[in-house]
Amino acid sequence: MKIRVATAYLFIFLALSTCQATAAVVDLEVAMETVLPITRIKAWASFLQKAGFTNVQLRSAKLTDMPKVKTLGRKESPTFVVTGILVGDTLHLPGGTFKYGQIDEAKLWIKRLQGDGAAALTTQKGAYGLSRDQIVEVYDQLTLKVKAKTAGQTTKEVIRSISRIWNLQVSVDSAARAQLFSEVPFNDELQGVTSGTAMAIVLKSTGLIMLPDKPIGSGVRIRITKPVKGLEFWPVGWESTQNPGKTAPDLFNELSVEIKNTEISKTVTAIGQRLQTRIFYDYASIAKRGISLDKKVNVPAGKIFYKKILDIALSQAGLHCEVMVDEANQPFLWISP
Repeated sequence: MKIRVATAYLFIFLALSTCQATAAVVDLEVAMETVLPITRIKAWASFLQKAGFTNVQLRSAKLTDMPKVKTLGRKESPTFVVTGILVGDTLHLPGGTFKYGQIDEAKLWIKRLQGDGAAALTTQKGAYGLSRDQIVEVYDQLTLKVKAKTAGQTTKEVIRSISRIWNLQVSVDSAARAQLFSEVPFNDELQGVTSGTAMAIVLKSTGLIMLPDKPIGSGVRIRITKPVKGLEFWPVGWESTQNPGKTAPDLFNELSVEIKNTEISKTVTAIGQRLQTRIFYDYASIAKRGISLDKKVNVPAGKIFYKKILDIALSQAGLHCEVMVDEANQPFLWISP
């Protein structure tokens, strides 16, 4: 019986040792520009160990010292040897700084190093906090076009079918799930539109947004969430670098027209059937403003181009349209309040 207990304890010890061996060890050598009193050195050492650094040494700085990370050991179980420069009360590390007592900032820096490696600490970040290569990866995926028909499908099925186009993980925040799985039919036909713009249009109709991000230790993903002030999200199309006449020339073809007491929805549909440029609505914003697409409008008789007809008709319903392009530079009209 004693042998069995001892064996069990040995097994647990070995299991714990194995887990610890596979974790990324982060050692830290702090070069002090100004040598601190021994009590202060001990306080810094204790703080840094509580933050998660394994072995901590503090010494006087040399002229050749600079913040750096040296990676040792196997890729699956590395040891990071970090050199930091302590200037005053601020520790300077590759890709980050924190002051004494800022334990959350210190823990986050260690987590980034352990999760993404040393190179990621200093890689220049752009939109959405992603590197240039990561942005290119996302854009390439979101430029893929929608192949399936969407008009008349439930909103949740449209969202599901678009997400399957991508070779990217799609994450849904818990607070967004109820809106995401809507059984409401989606009215617009998005077949042929790039999947990034298409998904942004569908999500906008449910009051949701999407954005690319990269959790620490994981690959790039698409995150679906509720809009929050200041949060950068993937837009519904992009402004063209050309003027509207070059972007969507069919909008500026002239015709003789007169519209009398006709619903705005029927007016837009009739014009849309004559155009190559697609037309989409910002349904969520229109509903929020209490605007009805059944409102009847009038356009006086005359020879006029399509864009002007839409401008006159939409303005009577408190709406306007913008010429936008998707990720493949395909033009479309976006109707919103």
